[in-house]
Amino acid sequence: MLKRFGSRQEAGRALAKRLAGFAATDAVVLALPKGGVTVGAEIAHLLQLPFDVLLIDRITAPGCGETPLGVITSGGVRILNSAIIDRLHISDDVVRCAVLRKALRLARRERLYRSHHPSVDVADRTVILVDDGSAPGTTLRNAIRLLHRQHAEHMVVALPVVCHHAACDLRMEADEVVTLEESSAHISVRNWLESFPPTTSTDVRRILNEEFEESGQHN
Repeated sequence: MLKRFGSRQEAGRALAKRLAGFAATDAVVLALPKGGVTVGAEIAHLLQLPFDVLLIDRITAPGCGETPLGVITSGGVRILNSAIIDRLHISDDVVRCAVLRKALRLARRERLYRSHHPSVDVADRTVILVDDGSAPGTTLRNAIRLLHRQHAEHMVVALPVVCHHAACDLRMEADEVVTLEESSAHISVRNWLESFPPTTSTDVRRILNEEFEESGQHN
């Protein structure tokens, strides 16, 4: 029977026990907003690690529907799918405009979430990437690849509950995948959480500000 948790906070505390070896090290905790933020904040607080969010978005272009041309994260770090771009005969100018549009969108979200606080530096550090299980597997895999582009040294993915197949896929990308339970089939957050209120942008901003104030402005 699938283990159930009362809240995202409870799941975060349980994951922190599994990640205890990273306590008070040079590791950083990054969460995918919005659902992963509450889980990640608990982990960072208990392990005394810097905490931040990782914002990523798909790069799309007019006339291409939702076909992703690549992915981008804060600061303009991106991965482009050259095969798709070539197959659709998309010009360099169109690609540049698409990248700029998403970079500006991410910059606005960053200002909303963290105000004047700088993003955490991941270069040459262990990164614990956290989600509550609501993000698609492709989003997590893209996040790992983008963090490698930022020279993260060691990638750890932490999820409360995930299907075994998805965990295997993630282990092909990350150095470690830490879970509380792996199921045989795909599951949603409602399957393992007794209480799962939506995490709003206001919640993300509040949690980040609380972490920044407690730990001091990090870099």
